[in-house]
Parts: sequence; structure tokens; C-alpha cells
Amino acid sequence: MACKVTIVDDVLNRSFYKLGLIVGRNPGYFIVIPVLLTLIMITGFQRVHYEMDPEYLFSPVRGQGKMERRIVEENFRVNYSHRFNVGRITRPGRFGRVIIVPKDNNTNILRTEVWKELRELDELVSNITVTLPSGETFTYREECARWEGQCFFNDILNLDQIIQEASFENVF
Repeated sequence: MACKVTIVDDVLNRSFYKLGLIVGRNPGYFIVIPVLLTLIMITGFQRVHYEMDPEYLFSPVRGQGKMERRIVEENFRVNYSHRFNVGRITRPGRFGRVIIVPKDNNTNILRTEVWKELRELDELVSNITVTLPSGETFTYREECARWEGQCFFNDILNLDQIIQEASFENVF
């Protein structure tokens, strides 16, 4: 029974011994050829196109969601240049969202002091100016999403006027 197990071991030993002799007698081939093959194969990486769109990567080409979105877009066209509304967006675009988490790890953000900071943050964002190395400048007011010619305003920020009246601070 022990003989049968050593047959595999003996065959592998002889095969690797012969391979070792070949490599030891001709080391140049085993250094130069892999390097050349690697350099030739690397040129293919220049043509690799990375796809980062999660919709393309994870949803079926003829999936139900894509069919429904096509129907919505055909029947309810949106002109983003004049009437921007986040709730009407059917495709991801070039706009940003800010996720707010309270600093004190309290789960309730419906508090007066948090809402004051949100108003300050909104003011900072709406006063952003970006200057490119070429000297060209862009301001938030010039590039913002527009609703009837005005920069889109988040109506939820108006909750600060009723937070104390509704006493959200004691609910959570």
C-alpha cells in the first residue's frame, strides 16, 4: 500500500529534477523569455477600458427597470436646464448630494443647533468658487441646477422655522 503512494512522489521528483537541470543549464532562456513575454502582454493593458457605471455592470440589458425608465423618459420629458427637480431624475448626472450626520452621535438631526449648522453649510456650498489653473473661474450661482431660472433650493431646509414648534427635539 505504501508503494502506490510513493509512485506519485517519485514521478514528481524525477520531473522536477529534470526541469531543474534544464533551468540550471540554460538560465538565460528562463529569464529573458518571460520578461519579453511580459512586455509584449503588457501592451494590451493600454487598450483596457474600465467601466465604472454600476448600472451597466450590475443590471440586465433588457431588465424591467430599464424598460420602465424608458417609458417614463418617453412620456415625461425633463428639461434639466430650466426645471431641475431631484425627484424627477431618471439617470445619474453631474450633481452632488451631501449626507449629514450629527457630530455628537445622536440619531436625531431634527434639532435647532443641527439645523443652524445645516443652514451654514448650505451657505458655504452656495458661495463656492472654483478657479482652474488656466485662470477660469466657476461659481455655484453660475453652474447650479436651475428651477424656473433660479438655483434649485432644498425646501427641507425650511424645517428650521418649525422645529421648535413641532418639538422634534423631544421625540427621539
